[in-house]
Amino acid sequence: MKQEAVTTESLIEIMNHQLDVIDEKDKEIANLQQKLDYMIRQKFASSSEKFPNNQPSLFQVNSDIEVIEDEETIKVEYERKKRGNKKTPPESLPRVRVEHDLNEDEKVCDCGCDMKRIKEIVSEQYDIIPAEFRIIENVRFTYVCSCGCGSKPITSPLTPQVLPRHQVTPSFLATIAVEKFEDAMPLDRQVKKYKKRFGVEFTSTTFSNWMIKASELRLQPLINKLKTIQMGSGYVHADETTLQVLNEKGKTAKQKSYIWLTASKEQCPIILMKYSSNRNEKTAQSIFDGFSGYMQTDGYAGYNIVANKEGVTQLGCWAHARRKFADIIKSGASDAKSKTLAKELVAQVAKLYKIEKEIKDDPPDKKKQIREEKSVSILKDIEKWCDTHFLNAHAIGGSIARAFTYLKNQFPKLSIYVEDGRLNIDNNIAENHVRPIAIGRKNWLFATSTKGATALCNWYSVIETAKANNLDAYAYLKHILTLLPIYEAEEKDIDDLLPWNVELD
Repeated sequence: MKQEAVTTESLIEIMNHQLDVIDEKDKEIANLQQKLDYMIRQKFASSSEKFPNNQPSLFQVNSDIEVIEDEETIKVEYERKKRGNKKTPPESLPRVRVEHDLNEDEKVCDCGCDMKRIKEIVSEQYDIIPAEFRIIENVRFTYVCSCGCGSKPITSPLTPQVLPRHQVTPSFLATIAVEKFEDAMPLDRQVKKYKKRFGVEFTSTTFSNWMIKASELRLQPLINKLKTIQMGSGYVHADETTLQVLNEKGKTAKQKSYIWLTASKEQCPIILMKYSSNRNEKTAQSIFDGFSGYMQTDGYAGYNIVANKEGVTQLGCWAHARRKFADIIKSGASDAKSKTLAKELVAQVAKLYKIEKEIKDDPPDKKKQIREEKSVSILKDIEKWCDTHFLNAHAIGGSIARAFTYLKNQFPKLSIYVEDGRLNIDNNIAENHVRPIAIGRKNWLFATSTKGATALCNWYSVIETAKANNLDAYAYLKHILTLLPIYEAEEKDIDDLLPWNVELD
């Protein structure tokens, strides 16, 4: 009988152990399902963070999970579009006046009196002048003394060129750059276009060399000036994105390199990008060398070395914190408890964003006042809510546990924005300027060399900074590429060429 009891106890112990193992396996499977669901949605789903009612998880084909939108959801009423509701063309576009008048004999009334004009009826049409490829012939003249005294001939000098000894003008360089970095058209596709449309043959290597040389010779001094101004601004946003570089020392073509972006919008908007072969803290340290003030980032630990410096205060990003919970709501692989907690957090964060929307046009001092009156109490509620449910979330595990860990670790940084009306609730300013790189990367795919990667960052920096200052990228590039050689030759300060000091026609 004793032997039977021991055997029974052993069996029960084995069964309990197996049940524990099954529970662990179930949690692991659920965790992997959540990760796979997230990866599939990142790859194929819309990048919007709204919660459409008919957008279930891409991981599960059949899902009956109801998604509740947060308080800031915009109600859309479907109405039949009104006919004839045409958009007015921008005032910035040039106008060509074409008059359609009556013949002189038609301006005489049947009674014999002359008719007088009483009004004009103006209708507008869009028109475009197709690109015209032409050759600039730079003609110089050589003079000698007419009496044959033996003095040396004198030749008229050539205006300083954007790329000496290269057959390219500032206008053409600006066109190539805008088509690649703003329109996401790879260089080889541009080469094919010029051959097919104009019968002019180039190679992508030629275009690439022009981009690199112009970046080194003309753009780099401007980039250096912009960086000095940005590091002295006192408030900088930062983000990173990946870049594939084919020929990079010590790395295979498949290994990732990075573009580090810094953005400042106070008074003089500046967007700068820097290529790096890695994503470690040494790069962050070099980028923020000499910086003091507010630095806003996501939760990436690589910025900690900068944040720990005296005089630097790091802000968190509520968009990142919210996104981790929003992904749980969208996921069909998440359990009901996780979704309930996620919806509660998203609803609370929506209140913070509603306040920011209401005060976005207010001066900094008023923003600070309203945040102290309204946002601070909401932040305290969120912190208390996080502490209350933290252990429960970790008992569930998976995505909800990771979301809570991120929120709790980042919360002190997430709360700093209420201290100063100049500060932002999130890091979207930086993320918005990373987006053109992500779009372009789908088309031009990679940089061939480290020089090409550096040039790519310089061109993006100038173009994005021009756009941030409400300048047309092509017009600004043409302007500075024309004048930078002249300024260099005359040793003039290039402050006049900074975007906020330029007035374009």
